[in-house]
Amino acid sequence: MSLPRHRVRARSFTRLGIAALGVVTIGCAGGQEVTPEAVDQARRLWTQAHIADYDLDWTVRGPNNAHYFVTVRGGQARKIEAVDRSGGKHELHPAEPRFYSVDGLFLTIRDELALLRTDRPFGQPKGTRVAMRFQPDATLGYPRWYRRDVLGTPLSIAIEVNRLIPIPAAAK
Repeated sequence: MSLPRHRVRARSFTRLGIAALGVVTIGCAGGQEVTPEAVDQARRLWTQAHIADYDLDWTVRGPNNAHYFVTVRGGQARKIEAVDRSGGKHELHPAEPRFYSVDGLFLTIRDELALLRTDRPFGQPKGTRVAMRFQPDATLGYPRWYRRDVLGTPLSIAIEVNRLIPIPAAAK
């Protein structure tokens, strides 16, 4: 049974509208596309800022939601705490604490960028569309937020830096 012509057009417009909405959603996400050059530029700003001692409060949403408070001294993550919904903190002892600092956020973004060049990016078939965007801080360069959307999968993540508090040398 064939559909009346007006119903075929309506379906086509609906599909077009959904596709356009997807492009608009990704395109209007703000920030900038994650490229090696963009990450390098942000990393240079962070390095030039010479901030070795800071407290970092950040969250990740996706398959695993978490909220972290990280104490960084001398450029090393010295204390990593999970923050629960009530605001309570519980110290963690991860095998790779370096991934919880600003340098670790850059490592994560770089590692994910490298996954795009694999045979199965993010475990998906070659050709899977992946949108990666981030917003570096204009002055200090650290990633204020990072988004990765593996289209058509539940593999999206969002990292948000809630606060970065530099610790002045006199306060140590």
